[in-house]
Amino acid sequence: MADPRLEDHAVGVELQLTELNEELERARVQGRPERMRELEVEIAALQDDLAATAERIVTETWHEAEVHAPHPI
Repeated sequence: MADPRLEDHAVGVELQLTELNEELERARVQGRPERMRELEVEIAALQDDLAATAERIVTETWHEAEVHAPHPI
């Protein structure tokens, strides 16, 4: 089982991404290209964070499964 703090962090980042994408759409509709660029930078950073967090979760889960796997006879 992965670290629950990592999973909580991933959920928090996903929520932030949802909010920023909604804000990006509002900026697009309002014709605010400067704000759109700012949001796109923030979104890219959060996507990188989410990818790194997901990688850590997978790595920890895989490592834990490997440690607890039965040994072949």
